[in-house]
Amino acid sequence: MTKQICIWVYLGSLTLASGASASDIELKNLRWGWEVFDQKAQHYIPYFKQPTTDAIRFKVDLNKYRNSHLKLTLPEKHYVWIQEKLVFATSSPETKYFALDSLYHIYQVGNFYVSVYSEELDGNNIASVIINKEDEGISALEKTTYLERKSNERQDLFIIISIATMSLIAVFRAFYSRLFHEYLSIGKSLQLRQNFELAIAHAPLAWPNIGFIIFYSILIGSAAMTCDLFVPDSSLVFPFSIKHENSVYLGLKVSAYCFTFIIAKLLLITAGSELFKLKKVRLVHYFTYFRLSLILALISFSFSIINGIFGGLLVNEWWNWIQLIIVLFWSGRLVLIYFVLNKIYTFRKLHLFSYLCSSELIPLLLFFKIFLK
Repeated sequence: MTKQICIWVYLGSLTLASGASASDIELKNLRWGWEVFDQKAQHYIPYFKQPTTDAIRFKVDLNKYRNSHLKLTLPEKHYVWIQEKLVFATSSPETKYFALDSLYHIYQVGNFYVSVYSEELDGNNIASVIINKEDEGISALEKTTYLERKSNERQDLFIIISIATMSLIAVFRAFYSRLFHEYLSIGKSLQLRQNFELAIAHAPLAWPNIGFIIFYSILIGSAAMTCDLFVPDSSLVFPFSIKHENSVYLGLKVSAYCFTFIIAKLLLITAGSELFKLKKVRLVHYFTYFRLSLILALISFSFSIINGIFGGLLVNEWWNWIQLIIVLFWSGRLVLIYFVLNKIYTFRKLHLFSYLCSSELIPLLLFFKIFLK
C-alpha cells in the first residue's frame, strides 16, 4: 500500500511539473545573442568566441515581444544589471520573470541590454529566454517594484537638472543681458569681421568673462548628464566617462574638464601669438573661438532636453550622426577662424596657417581621437 502511494505521489509530481513548464511557451532563446567584452579589441564579440569570462550581456527587443516575459535562470552569487544599473543578486539558484510590457513603460525604449556578472560565471547554468507566461501568480512585486523606483529617480533627476540649468540661463540673461546677446548672437558669430565691444572691454579672465566660462562648462556638463541618464547601450560611452559611473558625477567631471580646457585654450593662444609674433590677434582669436563654443553648448543643452523628453531616443538612435555633426562644427570653426584673422589682419598665409596649426589644428586632432573613441 505504501509503495502504491509513493508511486502516485511521484506521478502527481511529474504532472504538476509538466503543467508548470507547459505554461512557459518559449518564443526565443537569447543565448545565441550573448556577448562578452574583448579587452584587446575594445568591443563586444559573440560569447561563443570567448566562453571564458566573468560577464555576459544580451539585448532584449521590447518592440518585438509584447505581452511576453523574460525568464532568467541563474545559479547563486550572480549579479544582474538592466540599463547598466544593478537590479538584483542571487543568494541561491533561482528563476526570475520580467514582464516586458512593464519594462517598456518603465524605460520607454525599444530595446535594452541585460548584463550578468559572477566571479565564477558558468554559461551552461544560465538560461535567458523570452516566453509566453500564462501563470498570473507571478508576483507583481517581483516584476516591477524595484524597477519603478529606479525609473522615477531617473525622471526626477532629469527634471531637476533641466530646471536648474534653465534657471541659470535666465539668471545670466537677466543680469548680463547685453553681454549675453553679444556672446550668443549666431549672426555675429558667422561674420568675417567679428565684433566684441562688450566682451573685449574686460580682460579674458575678468569676472564677467569667467562667469560665462563657468556658464559654458555647466551647459556642456548638464547636456552630458541628461543624455547619460537615457543611454541603455553600454557600448555607447561618452568621452571621459567610466563604465557604470553615476550620471551626476559624469556631468560634474565633464564641466570641470570644459572649464579647464577653455582656460588652457586661452593660455595656448597667448603662447602661440607670442611665439609667432601675432599678439594683436590674441583677443579676437580667443573670443571668436569661445563664442562659437558657447553657442554649441547652448544648442547641445537644448538638444539634451528634447532627447530626454523622448526618453533618450535621439542619442540612442542617432549617436553616430551626432558625432559627425560635432566633428563638422569643430572643423568649420577652424576654417572660420582662419578667414576671420586673415580678413582683419594682413599676414602671410603660411605664417597664419602655421600659427593655427599649433593653436587649433593639433588640439582639434586630439579632440577627434578622444571624441571618436
